[in-house]
Amino acid sequence: MYSWKKKVGDIEVFILKDGETEFGVETFSGTNQSEINELLKVNNRKAIETNFNAFLIKSGGKNILIDAGAGTLFGPVAGNLSKALEEVGVMNDDISNIIATHLHPDHIGGMISKSGNKIFENAALTLTQDEYSFWNKEENFKSNPEDQNLPLNVLSAYSGNINLISGEEDLGLGLSAIDLPGHTAGHIGVMISSGNDSFAIAGDIIHAQYLQINNPEIGVIFDQDEKLAQKSRKKMLDMLATDKIAFSGGHILSPAIGFVESNGLGYSWVQSGLS
Repeated sequence: MYSWKKKVGDIEVFILKDGETEFGVETFSGTNQSEINELLKVNNRKAIETNFNAFLIKSGGKNILIDAGAGTLFGPVAGNLSKALEEVGVMNDDISNIIATHLHPDHIGGMISKSGNKIFENAALTLTQDEYSFWNKEENFKSNPEDQNLPLNVLSAYSGNINLISGEEDLGLGLSAIDLPGHTAGHIGVMISSGNDSFAIAGDIIHAQYLQINNPEIGVIFDQDEKLAQKSRKKMLDMLATDKIAFSGGHILSPAIGFVESNGLGYSWVQSGLS
């Protein structure tokens, strides 16, 4: 099974599982082996598990994809987006818009083919101006120029239909951007609202839910600005806990729908049922 459905008022949200893997301790900063072992024990986990998720939103007759998985970049641990879309009865050409939470490989690898062509022929690509600007600046990649290649290839493939937004903007059809910089310069989440119901897609504020929800000060080596990412993580978790909003994210474990509850200095994950 590669997909799970969540109703948000009149909007349908599908969590699409592109893949899964495990992280090593070295992936996380601001912590140590002892703390990680204790957090895994408290949460009854034996390894630092993670998912690669994308999301399909059906709203107003449109099919909106939020992120697109890793494509073929990570080998057999990911690349199942097409299977997930097939499960929910959506073809690539049915996608009208793609929202990129940010331009890391596990979120955009599935947007283009090996030859660099658009996979979603009819889709516009939406991302923040800050994200677009960061990846287009050669000076940001003097020590690692190869990191710029995939984002530039994706932006080139969709260049005829790119929408640049701010980090806090109404995207229409019940969707709005949530400004969450730090993981990358223009990283965002997406709030989905219909009637009195809301659901948040929190992007990559969490890579390992049983570590970073319990202790949001734990960072990840993929963060461009660790302190700013930590601030965004705490901001998002506080909002989710205070307003009791169900959420998911790019690396939450399947079925990847739940809540957070405030727990002293940290939070705790509460698994939600599907509805």
